[in-house]
Amino acid sequence: MEVSVEAFWERFEQETGEKVIARTMCQRFSAPGDRGDWGLLVLSAASLRFRQTPGENWFASLFKASTLTTPATAAEDMIIPLSMIEEVRRPPRRFLDFLFGSPFMEITIVGAAGSANGLRFGLDPKSELPTRLNELLAAGKQGSA
Repeated sequence: MEVSVEAFWERFEQETGEKVIARTMCQRFSAPGDRGDWGLLVLSAASLRFRQTPGENWFASLFKASTLTTPATAAEDMIIPLSMIEEVRRPPRRFLDFLFGSPFMEITIVGAAGSANGLRFGLDPKSELPTRLNELLAAGKQGSA
């Protein structure tokens, strides 16, 4: 059964109880050199949520046996409350990154706990999610000042 995009996001909002402000496909990197996990990065007024998408990439599936090793259900969402986000960093692009670097924009979410490395995500450079996230964080800081 094919589910429409609108129906998917309606169901997502009902499940989470949060209105979606911005969303994008992304890659979450857990360590330097890691290939990353693919999923959805979803911003609401209360949190930033990473939902891993179960499945194999198409290239890996070319070299596997015909049996699928994909889990039947998605892993639980990684939820980062906006109140815990200290800042959003964008590493500067170097001169040859446009040729040899990733085509994705990288952001690092630094938590209020002072995590040295933070959480790294690679996302579509056309996504409005980082801009909207920074707007919400700035509004939250002004409200608490």
